[in-house]
Amino acid sequence: MARGVMLAVAVAAAVAGSFIALGTRPDGIADYYRDTLTRPAFTVWVFGLVVATLSPPIIGITFWFSSTRSRRGWLLHFLLLPASYAIVRGAIAIMLMVAGEPDNDGLTGWATEPAVMLMLLCPLVYFAALAFTKSHRRAPGHGS
Repeated sequence: MARGVMLAVAVAAAVAGSFIALGTRPDGIADYYRDTLTRPAFTVWVFGLVVATLSPPIIGITFWFSSTRSRRGWLLHFLLLPASYAIVRGAIAIMLMVAGEPDNDGLTGWATEPAVMLMLLCPLVYFAALAFTKSHRRAPGHGS
């Protein structure tokens, strides 16, 4: 239970930090789309924003714990980057389609900048933690 709360806090901190670092406030952009899109289209757009933003840290955490329980954990480490990229870019593509925008130069691009930043930052943290963990496992004991 405590581990789950700590992981939720870590994900929330990563997402909040990405919004603060970029100075992005997607609430104003969401208000614009709520007024211009139909209700179903806006629902899909918001769902895409949530998936794109939350998926990088959630994928990292899920792959981390799944790799420790699997005999082929290295495969999950190998698939982290492509999985993160596919999910984030796929969610953004759906958002662009629903908003009727041809590329990321519009408001959707501004709203998804934190997701793209997390898509790059979370795997870096993941692999740094993996390298740190592997190096400490191989280090000889101090008392021997």
